[in-house]
Amino acid sequence: MTEQVRQELSGGLAETVARVWAEALGVPEVAPDQGFFELGGHSLTALRVVYTLRAALSVQLSLRELMESCSLAEFTDTVRAACAGAPARPAVPLIGRRGTR
Repeated sequence: MTEQVRQELSGGLAETVARVWAEALGVPEVAPDQGFFELGGHSLTALRVVYTLRAALSVQLSLRELMESCSLAEFTDTVRAACAGAPARPAVPLIGRRGTR
């Protein structure tokens, strides 16, 4: 791991998320620009990551949030937003067939 990558991952939350990914994926380390699925992840591994982070951080995360993240850095931002109590992605209002809610 390069010094730049170490600096990018320095910080408690980023290190925690990177460690959980690495453990679940069976890899020694994960760079911020690497994607979960490009590292060999699949849906069952993704569930493990989500549940581990939920338990460790007492935060609400969904499987979809992990699956839609393109990289560790993007998913870490999602986790950071969830920890702060902010919605990770803008809420999309549900609209019925005829434009009603």
